[in-house]
Amino acid sequence: MKNNIFASTLFTITLASLIIYSGCKKHTIIPQYNPDKSALISLIDSATNLLNSIQEGNKPGDYAPGSKDTLLVTINLAIQVKNQNIYTQQQVDNTVSNLRRVIEFVKSRVIQEVSQANLVAQWKFDGNTNDATGNGHNGKLESGWIGTDASNAILGNTLPQPTTDRFGRRDMAYYFAKGSYIEVPYDRALNPQSFTISLWVNVDTIYAGNYMLSLNRWNGYKFQLQSNNFLFLTVNTDQGIHDVDDNPGTVPLHTWTHVAVSYTSGMLKFYINGEVVKTVQVLGNPITLSSPVNLVIGNELPKETYNFTDPNNPNYFWGANYFTGSLDDIRFYNTALSDADIYSIYLIEKSL
Repeated sequence: MKNNIFASTLFTITLASLIIYSGCKKHTIIPQYNPDKSALISLIDSATNLLNSIQEGNKPGDYAPGSKDTLLVTINLAIQVKNQNIYTQQQVDNTVSNLRRVIEFVKSRVIQEVSQANLVAQWKFDGNTNDATGNGHNGKLESGWIGTDASNAILGNTLPQPTTDRFGRRDMAYYFAKGSYIEVPYDRALNPQSFTISLWVNVDTIYAGNYMLSLNRWNGYKFQLQSNNFLFLTVNTDQGIHDVDDNPGTVPLHTWTHVAVSYTSGMLKFYINGEVVKTVQVLGNPITLSSPVNLVIGNELPKETYNFTDPNNPNYFWGANYFTGSLDDIRFYNTALSDADIYSIYLIEKSL
């Protein structure tokens, strides 16, 4: 989609330059053409009808803010091509193609009602850690381990703290530090064959082990921030373990940012603020954990799960990996949502 808009913008600049050139060269004889403009005229009418029907907002059925301006600029340039005879048939056809691309782009910016049927859990953090779906995946505040290895591990003795959310509302998000986390009892529904994780993050530090959400770390799946604040997903599948980052996409420090990741056998996608930043082809269905391990938000494992004596144990403590910063509005789906779904979630949650 970005390539299409780049091409559209390039064409618009070229067309505008030609119009200015033709207006400035008063003594230059401009060739006159008589191309067939019927398709262009018809498309301008359709685009104008669409323009008049657009209502921008952040609710399902609304168009994303800026949609009208994007379409109006392209319509106006198309009208100039229609009203002048200085354009060849090829240029007229290019204008039709350009306008058609912009129409399709604008239509893709309609905010959708994202399926509730596939929403397994939603932690809004509106003063509590309950699952807003009613599915019962409620969380519990916990303190976790800190330390660089098993020999110096100690409990951080800190719980996640209610904090201000991205709208400035007090106690409507949670701040995590010193190993604190939220623990959600294991359920098979949290261990599906395909999934999407969507959340808002305000990270304080650049750290390779900034775990945002984890089900038995690399033995199951984990979604984290790594060095350079790249999003990073690990999934243990029947085809092996996949470790993938979203380079070159980065998450800024001290800024509320919407991030998401989707996984299904064949495709993994990362998103930042509603836009796809990386797509990777991967194969394999996520494995079902042989021994249930609770899901954690803000850390890699529940504190009782660690082993501190046997490096061959899959739950050995190799050093603390926990999130430092604020998290809010976490959604977990049992399907790989579409690009339009992710963009819709971003716009819906972007404002009150």
